[in-house]
Parts: sequence; C-alpha cells; structure tokens
Amino acid sequence: MASIQEDILAQIKRYDTIIIHRHQRPDPDAYGSQLGLQAILKASFPEKKIYAAGKQIPGLAWIGDGQPIADDVPDAAYKKALVIVVDTANDPRVDDQRWRNGLEVVKIDHHPNVEPYGDWQWVEDEAAATAVLIYQFYEQLKDQGLTMTKEAARFLYIGIIGDTGRFMYSLNEDVFDVAGKLVSYGFDYQSMYTQMTTLPEPAVKLSGWVMQHITVLDSGFAYVVLDRELLDSFHLGDAGTSYTVSIPSRIDRVKAWAIFEEQDNDDYRVRLRSRSIVINEIAQDFDGGGHPLASGAWAYGKEQIQAVIDRVDSALKKQS
Repeated sequence: MASIQEDILAQIKRYDTIIIHRHQRPDPDAYGSQLGLQAILKASFPEKKIYAAGKQIPGLAWIGDGQPIADDVPDAAYKKALVIVVDTANDPRVDDQRWRNGLEVVKIDHHPNVEPYGDWQWVEDEAAATAVLIYQFYEQLKDQGLTMTKEAARFLYIGIIGDTGRFMYSLNEDVFDVAGKLVSYGFDYQSMYTQMTTLPEPAVKLSGWVMQHITVLDSGFAYVVLDRELLDSFHLGDAGTSYTVSIPSRIDRVKAWAIFEEQDNDDYRVRLRSRSIVINEIAQDFDGGGHPLASGAWAYGKEQIQAVIDRVDSALKKQS
C-alpha cells in the first residue's frame, strides 16, 4: 500500500502545472515550506510550471534573498492545475482563494487537523514545522526523482528556525536531524540569522511601547492591547505585531500571554502563547486555533478581549 507521501508525488507527476499556496499573514514556516517545496519541484521537474501564490509581505522580503517571494499566477493556470496548500489548518485562511479552482488539492500541514479539506491530506501535528515535513517528503522519495538544492535547503531551514523560535520550543529529534542535514547544503545561515533577528527601527520602537504597557496578572498571564491608531503610527503594515509577540515571554513570572491587535473593522486579532497550559483549545472557542503552546484567535470587540483574558487567567489559576 502506497504512503500518503507517495500518493502526493504521484499527483505531482501527473500534472504539468502545480500551484503552491500558504496561509494569510505568512510567517517564516509558511514561506519556508512553500518556497522550499517550490524549489525542490522546480529542480526535480524543470518541464513543469511551479507557482508560489499569495500576497507579498514587505517585512519578510529578506526570505527571498533579493528575489520576489510570490509569483503572478494567471487565473487560467488553475484550470488544469494541482494545488498544494502548506502550513494552513483552516481553508478560509488560505491566501488567495483561487486555490479552490484547482482540479485537485493537496493539504500538507503540522497543525491539528480540525478542518480537513482537499483531496489529499498529509497532516502531522507532532511535527515542529511544515518545513520539516517538506524535507522528509524529499528524503523519503529522493530515489523517485526528487532533487534538493541549496536554495530549497535555505528556505526549509528558515521555516524550522521560525516555528521553533530558533530552537527554543516545539523540539524533538526530527528537528535537529533535519536541521543538521539542511545546513550541510552550504547556504549562508549566519547571514540568515542576522536578517531574522534584526528589526526595522519602527518595530524596535513599538517593542519599547509594548514593554512599557504590558499588564501582568497574578496568575502569570500577560497581555497588551494595540489599537489601530497606535499601530498606524508605527507604519509597520501587515507585519504588525509579529515583531512583538515574544516580548512578554521575557518576564520571568509570565506563564502565558496575548497580543491583541485591532483590525480595520474594529475586531482584534489575538496572538496567544503559553509556557505551560494548552491554549489551542481556548483559541478554537474564539474562532482560532493552532498549536498547544502557540495559537491565534479573534476577539470581536472589547468585551471579547476581556473574555479571552478571563479564560486564560482562569486556566492558569486552575493549573496552580
């Protein structure tokens, strides 16, 4: 019986056009797994058209190393295309909803599979990053025509570094095994680290504001609310609060934290993180989801902000 990886490769070989999507507001793993897979497939099947779809995010433009990190995909390309969606748990979160127009859809992800979609699904929620899965896909099937390149290795390494917080969490033996093999391809990982850890000046100033305005409850829950006017004043665009999400973790007594970011429609995007309690179940109750210790959610108005705060605060109190 064929494995799911072999089934996916069989579909890839059937199609002349393959379009790879990832989630909205991409993080390094979304880009890394998408672009890493694209680079592998381009090297393996140079006769095929392999697109990477989605919106360009200026704050992560460095990942492209001087090249565009998304392609201009014509509508007509979907008519005879295989669509592969990486690192996206929920289908409404797929960036560029034209993905639905493909003839067949493959889902590759490491988030809990609470909303299955697509014709083929490869989901391993114990994997530290979708980029790990993409490398394992190559390694398992390299004898069947897959080729790894230095460029692909760099993209996948970026994905792993992003989702493990530079090897601080979501760790297992697979992470270090895959990371070591990727480094052997000889890309400039020192330069990559520099690009990943340096911030634009407005992001540093926003970080300073966040540090001064964090509320820390007795339970160990920390949070900060960023309104639209404040965010607009820093001119950070879609990158928004991604620069600040780790700041509360630097406080020694903080066990879980949230960044509330006001959107244009007055709703609030919520970035939830935890050192101890499982928070993805809480996130699911607020139209979100994610990993046990790193999730996203939504608060529709200030009353729901308080509801999120109360839920996490209560969970921490029960733990203690």
